Amino acid sequence: MLRRLRHYLLPLLLLVLHASNAQAANGGNTSGGKLFIESSLDNGKPWVGQEVRLTYTLFFSGTAPQIEDKGQPEHPGLWVREITPENYVDSAPVSKNGVLVRKAVIKQLRLVPMQSGKLSVANYRLRCLVPQSGQASLDSRNDVESIVTAPPATLQARALPKPAPADFNGAVGHFTLSVSPESSTARTGEPLNLSVTISGQGNLDTPPPLTVMLPEGMQREASAAPSVAASQKGSTSSISAKITLTASKEGEFRFVPVKLTVFDPETGRYETVASNAITIKVTTGQAATAAPQPPPLSIVAPPREEAKPASVLVNAIIAIMAVTVLALIFGLHNRYMRRYKRPATSRSNPEAVKPSKPATPPAPTPQPSTRKKTPASMRNELFEAIKKIGIRNPSGLTLKELGKELEEKMVKAQTVAAITELLTGIDHALYAPGDVSAEKLESMNREATRIITVLSKH
Repeated sequence: MLRRLRHYLLPLLLLVLHASNAQAANGGNTSGGKLFIESSLDNGKPWVGQEVRLTYTLFFSGTAPQIEDKGQPEHPGLWVREITPENYVDSAPVSKNGVLVRKAVIKQLRLVPMQSGKLSVANYRLRCLVPQSGQASLDSRNDVESIVTAPPATLQARALPKPAPADFNGAVGHFTLSVSPESSTARTGEPLNLSVTISGQGNLDTPPPLTVMLPEGMQREASAAPSVAASQKGSTSSISAKITLTASKEGEFRFVPVKLTVFDPETGRYETVASNAITIKVTTGQAATAAPQPPPLSIVAPPREEAKPASVLVNAIIAIMAVTVLALIFGLHNRYMRRYKRPATSRSNPEAVKPSKPATPPAPTPQPSTRKKTPASMRNELFEAIKKIGIRNPSGLTLKELGKELEEKMVKAQTVAAITELLTGIDHALYAPGDVSAEKLESMNREATRIITVLSKH
């Protein structure tokens, strides 16, 4: 798809050079008055998975041309993403083969080789419109059109050393890890969020999986999908993610939560990057300190041979009360039948055959109360339903990973989107400040019930 970039590279007040013959323009000619492009790589011999930056620079003299992409670069074997034009370098004067011209960066690409060997980015073409009068004008009908082709940019990608560590997942670059807990104290059974940030030089558009290392007595719960904040200039990138922990016992825990195995292209070696150590003090939660509830009351009749006279009297009273209740129910039933069931001969009067409503309407069927269902219990029920369709550990997956697993299980895209939205709402209800409204809880409960019903039919 062609993306038009119509813009003037230079303000009119900065044009200090006289216009030359633009009709003779062609790619690769460096003489004055010609338009040409140069392709430059900041690293011609990267490792597989290492990010490289490709820059296309337009050289021109005289009036700045209007430009637009005519053909996108071809890049087999390479992952490519364009850097936003707002980050390009402004035009500047430069001497080229003894001729004073101006240059401007018109396109920058981030490249990541996916395989080793010789790889090229070629066939990038640019359409340039040069004002015939030598002065910039909004009317381009009389402009001279030139098609300029950039020379191929070729790199030699090096294969990563073998054998790779077992926990290496393709992260190539120089990175650091930092972890900050939302609190240094927690209660047993209550969630504790950790913010994990990966930063450094390298491609983080596809977040690498982290190895979570927890001491005995702490477990990891479901984590939110990482929010990628990669630098478009390809220099320093960063991503952040959230990890939720729960503690099952008291104590003071000092541990290093996460680590990441990467290949560092500067040293040419695999390295394990560990986060900073944190200290969490866990105290007894309310559930642990609450007094145990007494067992439900049950009446056990003693053996007859051990029955005392008082016990016999109590049993007799209970029996009499039971007979009285049964008789009362039977009498009310007969009264209802005599009052509302008319003989067939009275049906000639339509108003007479319609029984009036009972004085006391039957009690409505009790509906499950959303007040008794917390967001945590809704999430656990949803995870149990997901496990039943064949996904073993949904709580240990990110939303993106869970979505892929559900799609592999042939779950409809609409249901996958509903699950993702519900889990996001549950996380917000659990961890956002303030209490969630009863209406919101009821809506989430209905949606969870609907999704579980759909999954049970899968």
